[in-house]
Amino acid sequence: MHALLIGSGSRGDFQPMLALAVAMRRAGHTVTLLSSPGFQGEAEAFGIPFHPCGHDSREMLSETRERTRTPLGFVRTLHEMVAREFELQVAHIEPRLRGVDLVVGGGGVMAAHLLADAAGVPYRYIGYTPQILPSAYHPMLMVPLSRSPRGLNRLIWRAARGFYNRMMDEPYNAQRARRGLPRDEDLFGSIFPPGKTLLACDPELMPAPPDLAHVPQVGSFALPDDRPLPPEVEAFLSAGPPPIYVGFGSMPDDDPSGTTRRVLEAARKAGVRLLLSAGWAGLGEGEALEPSVHVLGPVSHGLLFPRLAGVVHHGGAGTTAASARAGVPQLVVPHAFDQFMFARHVHERGLGPKPLPKRALTVERLAEGLRALASDGAVREQARVTGERIRSREPLRAAVTWLESALPGREERVARAG
Repeated sequence: MHALLIGSGSRGDFQPMLALAVAMRRAGHTVTLLSSPGFQGEAEAFGIPFHPCGHDSREMLSETRERTRTPLGFVRTLHEMVAREFELQVAHIEPRLRGVDLVVGGGGVMAAHLLADAAGVPYRYIGYTPQILPSAYHPMLMVPLSRSPRGLNRLIWRAARGFYNRMMDEPYNAQRARRGLPRDEDLFGSIFPPGKTLLACDPELMPAPPDLAHVPQVGSFALPDDRPLPPEVEAFLSAGPPPIYVGFGSMPDDDPSGTTRRVLEAARKAGVRLLLSAGWAGLGEGEALEPSVHVLGPVSHGLLFPRLAGVVHHGGAGTTAASARAGVPQLVVPHAFDQFMFARHVHERGLGPKPLPKRALTVERLAEGLRALASDGAVREQARVTGERIRSREPLRAAVTWLESALPGREERVARAG
Protein backbone atom coordinates (compact mmCIF):
# COMPACT_ATOMS: atom_id res chain seq x y z
CA MET A 1 0.00 0.00 0.00
CA HIS A 2 0.93 3.65 -0.28
CA ALA A 3 0.51 5.43 3.05
CA LEU A 4 0.55 9.18 3.58
CA LEU A 5 1.93 9.96 7.05
CA ILE A 6 1.46 13.42 8.56
CA GLY A 7 3.22 14.50 11.76
CA SER A 8 2.32 18.11 12.45
CA GLY A 9 4.08 20.07 15.20
CA SER A 10 7.45 19.97 16.94
CA ARG A 11 10.18 17.33 16.79
CA GLY A 12 8.23 15.23 19.28
CA ASP A 13 5.36 15.05 16.78
CA PHE A 14 7.56 14.46 13.73
CA GLN A 15 10.05 11.87 14.92
CA PRO A 16 7.57 9.09 15.83
CA MET A 17 6.03 9.44 12.36
CA LEU A 18 9.47 9.22 10.81
CA ALA A 19 10.08 6.02 12.80
CA LEU A 20 6.75 4.66 11.58
CA ALA A 21 7.59 5.62 7.99
CA VAL A 22 10.87 3.69 8.20
CA ALA A 23 9.08 0.67 9.68
CA MET A 24 6.36 0.69 7.01
CA ARG A 25 8.93 0.92 4.24
CA ARG A 26 10.79 -2.05 5.72
CA ALA A 27 7.48 -3.94 5.71
CA GLY A 28 7.27 -3.40 1.93
CA HIS A 29 4.96 -0.40 1.80
CA THR A 30 5.38 2.91 -0.01
CA VAL A 31 5.33 5.93 2.29
CA THR A 32 5.26 9.68 1.94
CA LEU A 33 5.84 11.87 5.00
CA LEU A 34 4.46 15.37 5.57
CA SER A 35 5.56 17.58 8.46
CA SER A 36 6.94 20.98 9.43
CA PRO A 37 9.34 22.26 6.74
CA GLY A 38 12.28 22.31 9.16
CA PHE A 39 12.41 18.50 9.31
CA GLN A 40 12.90 17.82 5.61
CA GLY A 41 16.62 17.06 5.94
CA GLU A 42 16.04 14.47 8.65
CA ALA A 43 13.43 12.61 6.62
CA GLU A 44 15.64 12.61 3.55
CA ALA A 45 18.57 11.25 5.61
CA PHE A 46 16.48 8.08 6.01
CA GLY A 47 15.41 8.04 2.37
CA ILE A 48 11.80 8.93 3.16
CA PRO A 49 10.00 11.11 0.56
CA PHE A 50 9.04 14.33 2.32
CA HIS A 51 6.81 17.33 1.65
CA PRO A 52 6.26 20.35 3.94
CA CYS A 53 2.93 20.63 5.71
CA GLY A 54 1.75 23.67 7.63
CA HIS A 55 3.90 26.40 9.09
CA ASP A 56 7.43 25.94 10.33
CA SER A 57 6.64 25.09 13.95
CA ARG A 58 9.78 26.71 15.36
CA GLU A 59 9.24 29.98 13.48
CA MET A 60 5.54 30.08 14.40
CA LEU A 61 6.35 29.57 18.08
CA SER A 62 8.87 32.40 17.97
CA GLU A 63 6.49 34.75 16.16
CA THR A 64 3.55 34.22 18.51
CA ARG A 65 5.41 34.03 21.82
CA GLU A 66 5.04 37.70 22.75
CA ARG A 67 1.32 37.74 21.94
CA THR A 68 0.48 34.75 24.16
CA ARG A 69 1.70 36.10 27.49
CA THR A 70 -1.78 37.14 28.69
CA PRO A 71 -4.89 34.90 28.81
CA LEU A 72 -6.76 37.09 26.31
CA GLY A 73 -3.75 37.28 24.03
CA PHE A 74 -3.36 33.52 24.22
CA VAL A 75 -6.99 32.87 23.19
CA ARG A 76 -6.88 35.38 20.34
CA THR A 77 -3.55 34.12 19.05
CA LEU A 78 -4.62 30.49 19.36
CA HIS A 79 -7.75 31.19 17.31
CA GLU A 80 -5.75 32.93 14.60
CA MET A 81 -2.92 30.40 14.61
CA VAL A 82 -5.15 27.31 14.48
CA ALA A 83 -7.29 28.72 11.67
CA ARG A 84 -4.21 29.65 9.59
CA GLU A 85 -2.60 26.27 10.22
CA PHE A 86 -5.79 24.44 9.25
CA GLU A 87 -6.06 26.23 5.90
CA LEU A 88 -2.38 25.63 5.17
CA GLN A 89 -2.74 21.94 6.01
CA VAL A 90 -5.62 21.69 3.54
CA ALA A 91 -3.47 23.27 0.83
CA HIS A 92 -0.48 21.01 1.54
CA ILE A 93 -2.23 17.67 2.15
CA GLU A 94 -4.85 17.54 -0.60
CA PRO A 95 -2.41 17.47 -3.56
CA ARG A 96 -0.61 14.49 -1.97
CA LEU A 97 -3.69 12.25 -1.78
CA ARG A 98 -3.54 10.98 -5.36
CA GLY A 99 -2.82 7.25 -5.38
CA VAL A 100 -2.78 6.98 -1.58
CA ASP A 101 -4.38 3.95 0.11
CA LEU A 102 -4.20 5.13 3.73
CA VAL A 103 -3.78 8.45 5.57
CA VAL A 104 -2.20 8.46 9.05
CA GLY A 105 -2.17 11.57 11.22
CA GLY A 106 -0.22 12.46 14.35
CA GLY A 107 0.44 15.51 16.50
CA GLY A 108 -1.49 18.65 15.61
CA VAL A 109 -3.09 17.37 12.40
CA MET A 110 -6.51 18.99 11.91
CA ALA A 111 -7.37 18.65 8.22
CA ALA A 112 -6.23 15.14 7.32
CA HIS A 113 -9.37 13.24 8.32
CA LEU A 114 -11.62 15.66 6.41
CA LEU A 115 -9.56 15.34 3.23
CA ALA A 116 -9.27 11.58 3.59
CA ASP A 117 -13.07 11.33 3.89
CA ALA A 118 -13.53 13.44 0.78
CA ALA A 119 -11.07 11.26 -1.15
CA GLY A 120 -12.63 8.00 0.12
CA VAL A 121 -9.36 6.93 1.77
CA PRO A 122 -9.21 5.25 5.21
CA TYR A 123 -7.84 7.43 8.01
CA ARG A 124 -6.07 6.52 11.25
CA TYR A 125 -4.58 8.64 14.06
CA ILE A 126 -1.49 7.97 16.21
CA GLY A 127 -1.41 9.57 19.66
CA TYR A 128 1.70 9.85 21.82
CA THR A 129 -0.10 10.26 25.14
CA PRO A 130 -3.50 9.17 26.52
CA GLN A 131 -4.09 12.83 27.40
CA ILE A 132 -5.10 13.60 23.84
CA LEU A 133 -8.30 11.60 24.43
CA PRO A 134 -11.23 12.65 26.64
CA SER A 135 -11.28 10.77 29.93
CA ALA A 136 -12.66 11.23 33.40
CA TYR A 137 -9.24 10.24 34.74
CA HIS A 138 -7.21 13.13 33.34
CA PRO A 139 -7.71 16.70 32.11
CA MET A 140 -6.89 17.69 28.56
CA LEU A 141 -3.18 18.11 27.97
CA MET A 142 -3.27 21.92 27.73
CA VAL A 143 -4.30 22.05 31.39
CA PRO A 144 -1.14 21.85 33.56
CA LEU A 145 -2.60 19.45 36.13
CA SER A 146 -1.51 15.92 36.91
CA ARG A 147 -4.25 15.23 39.45
CA SER A 148 -7.83 16.49 39.34
CA PRO A 149 -11.28 15.14 40.32
CA ARG A 150 -13.13 13.14 37.68
CA GLY A 151 -16.02 15.57 37.70
CA LEU A 152 -13.67 18.45 36.98
CA ASN A 153 -11.99 16.50 34.18
CA ARG A 154 -15.34 15.89 32.51
CA LEU A 155 -16.13 19.62 32.69
CA ILE A 156 -12.72 20.53 31.27
CA TRP A 157 -13.15 18.18 28.32
CA ARG A 158 -16.70 19.42 27.68
CA ALA A 159 -15.46 23.02 27.67
CA ALA A 160 -12.51 22.17 25.40
CA ARG A 161 -14.78 20.39 22.94
CA GLY A 162 -17.19 23.32 22.84
CA PHE A 163 -14.39 25.88 22.46
CA TYR A 164 -12.74 24.03 19.56
CA ASN A 165 -16.05 23.34 17.81
CA ARG A 166 -17.01 27.02 17.95
CA MET A 167 -13.56 28.21 16.91
CA MET A 168 -13.28 25.91 13.88
CA ASP A 169 -16.90 25.54 12.82
CA GLU A 170 -16.82 28.06 9.96
CA PRO A 171 -13.53 27.17 8.23
CA TYR A 172 -13.89 23.43 8.82
CA ASN A 173 -17.46 23.01 7.60
CA ALA A 174 -16.84 25.39 4.70
CA GLN A 175 -14.15 22.97 3.48
CA ARG A 176 -16.53 20.04 3.94
CA ALA A 177 -19.26 21.79 1.98
CA ARG A 178 -16.89 22.51 -0.94
CA ARG A 179 -16.26 18.78 -1.20
CA GLY A 180 -19.89 17.73 -0.95
CA LEU A 181 -19.54 16.36 2.58
CA PRO A 182 -22.31 16.77 5.17
CA ARG A 183 -21.89 19.19 8.03
CA ASP A 184 -19.89 17.90 11.03
CA GLU A 185 -21.26 18.99 14.41
CA ASP A 186 -18.42 17.49 16.46
CA LEU A 187 -15.17 18.68 14.92
CA PHE A 188 -13.21 17.94 18.08
CA GLY A 189 -14.34 14.33 18.22
CA SER A 190 -13.55 13.79 14.54
CA ILE A 191 -9.84 14.49 15.07
CA PHE A 192 -9.47 11.28 17.09
CA PRO A 193 -12.07 9.01 15.48
CA PRO A 194 -13.38 6.19 17.73
CA GLY A 195 -11.94 2.83 16.74
CA LYS A 196 -9.35 4.52 14.51
CA THR A 197 -6.89 5.83 17.10
CA LEU A 198 -3.79 4.07 18.44
CA LEU A 199 -1.65 5.11 21.41
CA ALA A 200 2.10 5.00 20.79
CA CYS A 201 2.97 5.39 24.47
CA ASP A 202 4.55 2.97 26.93
CA PRO A 203 2.15 1.77 29.65
CA GLU A 204 5.08 1.86 32.10
CA LEU A 205 5.09 5.64 31.68
CA MET A 206 1.45 6.54 31.16
CA PRO A 207 -1.09 3.73 30.88
CA ALA A 208 -4.45 4.36 29.26
CA PRO A 209 -7.06 4.92 32.00
CA PRO A 210 -9.97 2.48 32.48
CA ASP A 211 -12.39 4.43 30.28
CA LEU A 212 -9.89 4.28 27.39
CA ALA A 213 -9.14 0.56 27.72
CA HIS A 214 -10.68 0.01 24.27
CA VAL A 215 -7.94 2.08 22.61
CA PRO A 216 -4.93 -0.07 21.58
CA GLN A 217 -1.68 0.95 23.30
CA VAL A 218 1.39 -0.56 21.64
CA GLY A 219 4.26 1.45 23.18
CA SER A 220 6.38 4.37 22.02
CA PHE A 221 8.05 4.48 18.59
CA ALA A 222 11.84 4.53 18.61
CA LEU A 223 13.57 5.79 15.48
CA PRO A 224 16.19 3.21 14.45
CA ASP A 225 18.90 5.84 14.17
CA ASP A 226 22.35 4.24 14.16
CA ARG A 227 24.16 7.26 12.77
CA PRO A 228 27.26 7.76 14.91
CA LEU A 229 27.44 10.48 17.52
CA PRO A 230 29.52 13.54 16.55
CA PRO A 231 33.26 13.00 17.22
CA GLU A 232 33.34 15.81 19.79
CA VAL A 233 30.52 14.13 21.75
CA GLU A 234 32.33 10.79 21.64
CA ALA A 235 35.50 12.49 22.87
CA PHE A 236 33.62 14.11 25.76
CA LEU A 237 32.00 10.81 26.77
CA SER A 238 35.41 9.12 26.79
CA ALA A 239 37.08 11.85 28.83
CA GLY A 240 35.51 11.00 32.19
CA PRO A 241 32.66 9.33 34.07
CA PRO A 242 29.22 9.19 32.45
CA PRO A 243 27.74 12.71 32.30
CA ILE A 244 24.19 13.88 32.88
CA TYR A 245 22.22 15.24 29.94
CA VAL A 246 20.15 18.40 30.43
CA GLY A 247 17.86 19.50 27.60
CA PHE A 248 14.40 20.97 27.20
CA GLY A 249 13.78 20.21 23.53
CA SER A 250 11.49 22.58 21.68
CA MET A 251 10.45 24.49 24.81
CA PRO A 252 11.02 28.27 24.56
CA ASP A 253 12.72 30.22 27.32
CA ASP A 254 12.28 33.87 28.30
CA ASP A 255 15.82 33.98 29.66
CA PRO A 256 17.99 31.25 28.10
CA SER A 257 21.19 32.80 29.48
CA GLY A 258 19.76 32.81 33.00
CA THR A 259 18.60 29.21 32.68
CA THR A 260 22.02 28.22 31.35
CA ARG A 261 23.76 29.87 34.31
CA ARG A 262 21.52 28.06 36.80
CA VAL A 263 22.13 24.71 35.11
CA LEU A 264 25.90 25.21 35.01
CA GLU A 265 26.05 26.32 38.65
CA ALA A 266 23.91 23.35 39.73
CA ALA A 267 26.24 20.97 37.89
CA ARG A 268 29.25 22.52 39.67
CA LYS A 269 27.58 22.14 43.06
CA ALA A 270 26.58 18.55 42.32
CA GLY A 271 30.05 17.68 41.01
CA VAL A 272 28.77 16.11 37.79
CA ARG A 273 29.84 16.33 34.16
CA LEU A 274 27.20 17.84 31.90
CA LEU A 275 25.97 17.43 28.35
CA LEU A 276 23.79 20.49 27.73
CA SER A 277 21.41 20.28 24.77
CA ALA A 278 20.92 23.69 23.17
CA GLY A 279 17.37 22.92 22.02
CA TRP A 280 15.14 25.55 20.46
CA ALA A 281 15.94 27.98 23.31
CA GLY A 282 19.67 27.94 22.48
CA LEU A 283 20.86 26.96 25.97
CA GLY A 284 24.62 27.23 26.43
CA GLU A 285 25.25 28.92 23.10
CA GLY A 286 27.90 31.63 23.37
CA GLU A 287 28.66 30.82 27.01
CA ALA A 288 32.14 30.27 28.48
CA LEU A 289 32.16 26.61 29.49
CA GLU A 290 34.31 24.53 31.78
CA PRO A 291 35.90 21.30 30.47
CA SER A 292 33.27 19.34 32.41
CA VAL A 293 30.48 20.76 30.19
CA HIS A 294 29.75 20.21 26.51
CA VAL A 295 26.93 21.81 24.49
CA LEU A 296 25.40 19.70 21.75
CA GLY A 297 22.73 19.92 19.08
CA PRO A 298 20.30 17.21 17.90
CA VAL A 299 21.77 13.70 18.29
CA SER A 300 20.42 10.16 18.43
CA HIS A 301 18.92 9.71 21.88
CA GLY A 302 18.92 5.98 21.29
CA LEU A 303 22.72 5.94 21.03
CA LEU A 304 23.47 8.63 23.61
CA PHE A 305 21.13 8.03 26.54
CA PRO A 306 22.29 4.49 27.51
CA ARG A 307 25.77 5.92 28.06
CA LEU A 308 24.65 8.57 30.56
CA ALA A 309 24.33 8.73 34.32
CA GLY A 310 20.91 10.30 33.92
CA VAL A 311 18.71 12.64 31.91
CA VAL A 312 17.10 15.96 32.88
CA HIS A 313 14.40 16.98 30.40
CA HIS A 314 11.10 18.77 29.93
CA GLY A 315 8.86 15.72 29.97
CA GLY A 316 7.94 15.57 26.29
CA ALA A 317 6.56 12.18 25.25
CA GLY A 318 9.55 11.37 23.04
CA THR A 319 12.32 12.29 25.47
CA THR A 320 10.53 10.61 28.39
CA ALA A 321 10.19 7.42 26.37
CA ALA A 322 13.80 7.55 25.16
CA SER A 323 15.08 7.95 28.72
CA ALA A 324 12.97 5.07 29.99
CA ARG A 325 13.97 2.85 27.07
CA ALA A 326 17.63 3.56 27.77
CA GLY A 327 17.17 2.35 31.34
CA VAL A 328 18.63 5.45 33.02
CA PRO A 329 17.13 7.63 35.79
CA GLN A 330 15.42 10.82 34.70
CA LEU A 331 14.44 14.11 36.31
CA VAL A 332 11.51 15.82 34.63
CA VAL A 333 11.31 19.63 34.54
CA PRO A 334 7.80 20.12 33.12
CA HIS A 335 7.08 23.33 31.23
CA ALA A 336 3.57 22.82 29.81
CA PHE A 337 0.92 20.43 28.44
CA ASP A 338 1.15 16.69 29.16
CA GLN A 339 4.65 17.13 30.58
CA PHE A 340 3.19 17.49 34.08
CA MET A 341 1.44 14.14 33.76
CA PHE A 342 4.56 12.41 32.44
CA ALA A 343 6.54 13.98 35.31
CA ARG A 344 4.13 12.56 37.86
CA HIS A 345 4.20 9.06 36.38
CA VAL A 346 8.00 9.00 36.10
CA HIS A 347 8.34 9.81 39.78
CA GLU A 348 5.54 7.52 40.99
CA ARG A 349 7.01 4.59 39.09
CA GLY A 350 10.38 5.05 40.76
CA LEU A 351 12.21 6.13 37.59
CA GLY A 352 13.48 9.43 38.94
CA PRO A 353 13.38 11.99 41.76
CA LYS A 354 10.49 14.33 42.43
CA PRO A 355 9.70 16.57 39.42
CA LEU A 356 11.05 20.09 39.35
CA PRO A 357 8.71 22.43 37.42
CA LYS A 358 10.48 24.98 35.24
CA ARG A 359 9.06 27.88 37.24
CA ALA A 360 10.75 26.42 40.37
CA LEU A 361 14.09 25.66 38.73
CA THR A 362 16.64 26.96 41.24
CA VAL A 363 20.32 26.13 41.51
CA GLU A 364 19.93 24.32 44.84
CA ARG A 365 16.94 22.23 43.80
CA LEU A 366 18.49 21.27 40.48
CA ALA A 367 21.79 20.40 42.17
CA GLU A 368 19.89 18.12 44.53
CA GLY A 369 18.21 16.44 41.57
CA LEU A 370 21.50 16.01 39.73
CA ARG A 371 23.06 14.35 42.77
CA ALA A 372 20.09 11.98 42.98
CA LEU A 373 20.46 11.02 39.31
CA ALA A 374 24.19 10.37 39.70
CA SER A 375 23.81 8.06 42.70
CA ASP A 376 23.28 4.31 42.67
CA GLY A 377 20.26 2.80 44.33
CA ALA A 378 16.65 1.78 43.90
CA VAL A 379 15.87 4.41 41.25
CA ARG A 380 18.72 3.30 39.01
CA GLU A 381 17.71 -0.36 39.36
CA GLN A 382 14.05 0.41 38.66
CA ALA A 383 15.05 2.40 35.58
CA ARG A 384 17.19 -0.51 34.36
CA VAL A 385 14.40 -3.07 34.80
CA THR A 386 11.83 -0.78 33.17
CA GLY A 387 14.14 -0.19 30.21
CA GLU A 388 14.49 -3.93 29.65
CA ARG A 389 10.72 -4.36 29.68
CA ILE A 390 10.16 -1.53 27.20
CA ARG A 391 12.89 -2.79 24.86
CA SER A 392 11.32 -6.26 24.82
CA ARG A 393 8.27 -4.98 22.91
CA GLU A 394 7.99 -4.27 19.19
CA PRO A 395 5.55 -1.35 19.00
CA LEU A 396 6.37 -0.41 15.42
CA ARG A 397 5.62 -3.91 14.16
CA ALA A 398 2.33 -3.87 16.09
CA ALA A 399 1.46 -0.45 14.64
CA VAL A 400 2.21 -1.54 11.06
CA THR A 401 -0.05 -4.59 11.50
CA TRP A 402 -2.79 -2.37 12.92
CA LEU A 403 -2.52 0.04 9.99
CA GLU A 404 -2.53 -2.80 7.45
CA SER A 405 -5.86 -3.97 8.90
CA ALA A 406 -7.35 -0.57 7.99
CA LEU A 407 -7.33 -1.37 4.28
CA PRO A 408 -10.73 -2.43 2.89
CA GLY A 409 -10.81 -6.13 2.15
CA ARG A 410 -7.60 -6.78 4.03
CA GLU A 411 -9.07 -9.73 5.90
CA GLU A 412 -10.33 -11.34 2.70
CA ARG A 413 -6.95 -10.92 0.95
CA VAL A 414 -5.11 -12.43 3.89
CA ALA A 415 -7.50 -15.38 3.98
CA ARG A 416 -7.10 -16.05 0.24
CA ALA A 417 -3.31 -15.78 0.53
CA GLY A 418 -3.36 -18.37 3.31
